[in-house]
Parts: sequence; C-alpha cells; structure tokens
Amino acid sequence: MTNLPSPMGGVPLPQPPAPPEDIRTARQLWWGVVGFGMVQLAGSMLAAVHNRHEFAKRMYDQARASDPNFTMATADLMVSLAYVVAVMLGLTLAAVALVIAHQLFRGKLWARTLLTFVGVWLALTAIGTMFALGSGTAGVASLVAGGAAIVQGVLAAGAIYLSHRADSTAYFQMNRR
Repeated sequence: MTNLPSPMGGVPLPQPPAPPEDIRTARQLWWGVVGFGMVQLAGSMLAAVHNRHEFAKRMYDQARASDPNFTMATADLMVSLAYVVAVMLGLTLAAVALVIAHQLFRGKLWARTLLTFVGVWLALTAIGTMFALGSGTAGVASLVAGGAAIVQGVLAAGAIYLSHRADSTAYFQMNRR
C-alpha cells in the first residue's frame, strides 16, 4: 500500500475575458487625452508665468486694502506657490486619469461611467475653446494650450464612443461586480 500525495490546490479560477479592440483603442485615446493634458498644462503655465507680475500686482492691490503690512514680495511668493500647486494638481490628476483608464481596460463599469462624464465635459470645453481662440489675440503658449484642449475633447469623444459600442458594453456586462 502506497500513500500517494493527494493533489493540492483548488479549482483553477476562470481567466477574465480579453478586452475587445474598441476598449484597447479607447484606453490609448485616454492616454492621448492625458498627454495633451500635460501639453495644455505646460502651455497654460507658460502663459501664466508671462503674466506673473500682473497677477502679483493685482493681488497686492487687493490685499493691501485690508492689510497694510502686505508686501509685493509676499504677493510674488503667493503667486509662485499657486503655480506650483497648479502643476502638482495637474500631475496628480493625470496620474489618477491613467489609473482610471487602466480600470476601464479591466472592464470596470464605474470607470467607464466616470470617464464618460469627464469626456463629455472635455468635449464641451473644447467647443468653447474653439470659439474663444478665434475671438482675440493670444500668445503662442495660450494658442498651444487651447489647441491641446481641442484635441483632448476630440480624443475623449472618440474614447466615449468606443467605450459604448455593443462589444464594449458586452465586455462591461461580463465583468460586472
């Protein structure tokens, strides 16, 4: 009589279904949205840095009315800190968007819903930007930021469309939890 070891382990877990090509493309479009968001952030910050003294002067004038000890150096420092916070917030938002795009790829319905909401907002913003760019004179950095915003809206609209096609919807229904 031999004592053979019993097989170890449980029943293998089923593999999740592979995402359809539309979802793969939608994820790449969201990567593009994030990339153009970084271009927009850089253009906006360059345009803002160009007007830094004007912002600081306006802040100084407003704060000086209520606090006579407020100095121009303090206003400059506050404007610089605001720029740093804006850049950090933009980078954090980009990282969060990439994580949500990855969850979209994994078939999470909440990610599709959230990205649909953000994408509609970006598309509507792009429409407004198209009218704003043609209405006045702007610097090169502002034009780059505006152009990036328009491309973001177009890419987001494409990603939304692909995320809501029949194959994509079936994929999200299979992964529903």
